[in-house]
Amino acid sequence: MRMSRRAAQAAVTAAALGGSMIVSATPAAAATTAPSCIGRMVTETTNGFDVLITNRCGYTRSAKVEVSLAPDSSCYVLSAGTNALYIYKGIFGNYKRTVNC
Repeated sequence: MRMSRRAAQAAVTAAALGGSMIVSATPAAAATTAPSCIGRMVTETTNGFDVLITNRCGYTRSAKVEVSLAPDSSCYVLSAGTNALYIYKGIFGNYKRTVNC
């Protein structure tokens, strides 16, 4: 049985749309907000801001700071009870949120 030209175009279009939906959904799923057991204390400074990230989860967690209008921090791997300090120096960036990484 031969497929009509219109049916073939519809199948190609559906496959292309489905593939693009999968690709665009993956990055959003990776950047979920860190749980409440990851403490974050943001302090504004004269030339940017500092974020103290504290792991109160009881097990190792990874987190990073998302910055609007500037690059994000690197991924911090924090064992239980430890903390990390992210220092942003610049005039354009603003603290956005702390996410899992």
